[in-house]
Amino acid sequence: MAGETTQHDNPRQVRPVYALTLLALASFMNYLDRMVLPAVAQPIKLEFGLSDSELGLLTGFAFVLLYALSGVPLSRLADRSSRPLVLALSLAFWSVATAACGVARNFWQLLLARACVGIGESTCQPVGYAIVGDHYDATRRTTAIAWFLVGNSLGVTAGFAIGGWIGAMYGWRAAFVAVAIPGLLLAIAIGRLPATVRAPSQAGGPAGAGFWADLRSLWSRRPYRWLIGLNAVYSCTLFGPIAWLPTFFMRSHELPMQVAGPWTGLAIGGGMGCGMLLGGVLADRLYRAARHRPQWLGGVTVLLAALVYFVALSVDSASSAIGLTFCATVLGSMGSPVNATSIQNESPDALRATAASLATLAVGVIGIGLAPWLIGVLSDEFTLGYGRDGLRMALQVSLVLSVVTALLYLQMARVLRTSAPLAAVPAAVTAR
Repeated sequence: MAGETTQHDNPRQVRPVYALTLLALASFMNYLDRMVLPAVAQPIKLEFGLSDSELGLLTGFAFVLLYALSGVPLSRLADRSSRPLVLALSLAFWSVATAACGVARNFWQLLLARACVGIGESTCQPVGYAIVGDHYDATRRTTAIAWFLVGNSLGVTAGFAIGGWIGAMYGWRAAFVAVAIPGLLLAIAIGRLPATVRAPSQAGGPAGAGFWADLRSLWSRRPYRWLIGLNAVYSCTLFGPIAWLPTFFMRSHELPMQVAGPWTGLAIGGGMGCGMLLGGVLADRLYRAARHRPQWLGGVTVLLAALVYFVALSVDSASSAIGLTFCATVLGSMGSPVNATSIQNESPDALRATAASLATLAVGVIGIGLAPWLIGVLSDEFTLGYGRDGLRMALQVSLVLSVVTALLYLQMARVLRTSAPLAAVPAAVTAR
């Protein structure tokens, strides 16, 4: 029968664990390269004479500048060609751009190199999610995506630790060059993964439909529209604090960079890994009971995370603050696999990468771009009256967004409970 596949041809049977391992490593490199800059932000600030607002541009909007513009067209290309090949080429590009950050001679060169890192990394999450969706069905998908996202958490840990250590020993420039090299080797392995061929009947619109037709097809689904908003606001609660925590520990607790970087990396990266895995396993169990129940998990945990973060930012002991940061990150990260899997479950197979890239666009502009910059602006204002505690207060104020996120999770649960699930579509087949 047309559209059927043999067990051998189904991509879910083509080395799913091997593919997931490579994807997790790509996710690791994605955040390793990204988090070196926050780890060495203080010496960059001193060398170039930057304000916190300008530093927020480097850690936020400079990265998002082309990240936001390139993610959708590159993910659309991946949906219409070879997802592994597009991911591999993107990985090679962002690795070269990361090395270029290390040879920048002024603020504007570093801004441009950081923006180029954003071009390559814009494909990692959406295309990675789509490849996971090719290999795992809906009942196991959240756990698989959680393992993919564990690469993020380990990358955060390594980025802070390696960036802080190499930055202290050999200078901040050496840190960028050192982390760029492994990505080029990994790109070769990912490029050798089998591509998938998607039948025309899988597309969200008519065969050969243009971008706007595909976009209308996605946007016509009410759950997808709400998921875009949820992803954007949720990302502020995650990426806003992460961008500033190493600097916070150096200023408010007077930890040296070689101590603040590794310990912050362990707290955030370890917390993210534990939270994402725990969230993935729990969400899969909740999903089997009802399609909307994973959203409850996200709403409860994001509120608990904000409470613990507030305490972590308030205590005088550096060791207590780091321990509480770990606990807050565990709770705050449990919603990540829920959000990513919901996008995949509410999108047609042939538009998975495109659908995820639109969510990544919202995350990039609002969470990765706007949130760190606004915290930097608040820090500059509060520092005028409160000195080195200005950054502490700015981070505490940003926690208000966790309440908004919890309300969006509750609304998302209601939308999923009252809307029809996406109709089943034929499976993709592996291209040989």
